[in-house]
Amino acid sequence: AAAMVVHSGSVLRANAAGLNRTLLETDGLGLAELVKSGEVTPFELAEAAVQNALALNGKLNAITTPNYDQALAQARTMRLQGPFAGVPFVVKDNLDVAGMVTTNGSRVYADNLASASAPLALIYEAAGLNLIGKSNMPEVGALPTTEGQLLGPCHNPWDLDHSSGGSSGGSAAAVAAGIVPVAHASDGGGSIRIPAACCGVFGLKPSRRRMLWGSSDQTSYAADNCVSRSVRDSAMLFAIGQDRSETAPFRPIPFVSGPSSERLTIGLDLRNYFGEMPDPDVQRAIEQTAQLCQDLGHEVVETTSPVDSEFATRFNQIFGFRMVGLADAAAAKAGRPTSETGMLDVFVQDWAEYARSNFTSEDQELAAAYMLDLAAKYADWLSGMDVFLSPVMSSPAPALGRLFDPGVGFDEMFERVVRLVAYTPIQNALGLPAMSVPTGMHGEGLPIGSHFVAPAGREDLLFALAYELEQALPWAGTWAPVSVGTL
Repeated sequence: AAAMVVHSGSVLRANAAGLNRTLLETDGLGLAELVKSGEVTPFELAEAAVQNALALNGKLNAITTPNYDQALAQARTMRLQGPFAGVPFVVKDNLDVAGMVTTNGSRVYADNLASASAPLALIYEAAGLNLIGKSNMPEVGALPTTEGQLLGPCHNPWDLDHSSGGSSGGSAAAVAAGIVPVAHASDGGGSIRIPAACCGVFGLKPSRRRMLWGSSDQTSYAADNCVSRSVRDSAMLFAIGQDRSETAPFRPIPFVSGPSSERLTIGLDLRNYFGEMPDPDVQRAIEQTAQLCQDLGHEVVETTSPVDSEFATRFNQIFGFRMVGLADAAAAKAGRPTSETGMLDVFVQDWAEYARSNFTSEDQELAAAYMLDLAAKYADWLSGMDVFLSPVMSSPAPALGRLFDPGVGFDEMFERVVRLVAYTPIQNALGLPAMSVPTGMHGEGLPIGSHFVAPAGREDLLFALAYELEQALPWAGTWAPVSVGTL
């Protein structure tokens, strides 16, 4: 049911150009089918992915820890099993893979060699995915742009002067460039959905505690999943990555393979929690998505989100203390105050100092109580619809340096960050699933994502709707200027 073309029959594999055409027209599950039928080998896929990474990554800086030689060696001996048998893959640099460093984009963890793989990484390996490297991220995922002093900026394949989003920007850029069809990503405040929107790919953040332990234990604000070019690749990776233990709060959802005949009531609110409207091109794109949903037979109703600007203060109180913890870890490692070490990026250092100076443990407790109260209000409001539609961000991908400039004071930089992303952190705080679907383009030639939210545990509603939108707007055939499609 996916919009991607899945080849059956003869496949060109005599040269790199022929194989790249196949890569451009075939998603991860389709490539695995070709592997299992003998029409292409895991080594050919790995070799093509490595060659494409070498050709493109110098411009993008999407893959920051190459695993090319190991991937090629693995491809020669791997068993042809799993739904993604032989498919090249990257993971964000916050997921432990045995024998590889997990830097979290921070100098504090730059020598953090993983002795064991996270459970989710083991699931990916068992699914047949072949790891060609780890992807770029900002320091501890603190920014909605992938820029930092350790790993450097990740450039957007649609415009190299613009951000790929964050914090899963390296993964989104690698997928948007066609280096891999699908890549691991994680989301603690929008970090799957924001890069997906910036790079014109698909990204779904699962419900809290839905997934196996990946980059975190999934019990707080963060959730792991992926970004991909096809909906079905994300749906499959989601299906196999769910926590199936007795303590899991949700029953596993079987693989969602296509759209549903069920027609939905879709709430629409364009304003963020500051009460502000987005960039006019973003507004137009979301309104066009709403009209498309109506044309498909869904009912779209205008509504007003119950979240206001207090959310920004409470979210800052919670995450500010996390920055304090990082600063303390940096100081302990260096044996002196972080202000003297230069270990932390300026924004993260300043955020930690701001939180230490302005917030108390009582503020933490008040913020936690606020989120519990908001969760009940939001769930009651959301019960009046099946899913909710809004922008992902107030504008398309910002220029590099806009959200990462050590010369700009903390107050100004923090204001820039929170105004851009005042849509996506809500779902992390409340534990709800949400997705970004590529449904528009900005006048500057940058993608725009549409943001859909569902009640806790209802990822199936989102995937089914995403398939419908994918069929109506087959984005997978449109390639960025810096991609395999233009090699």
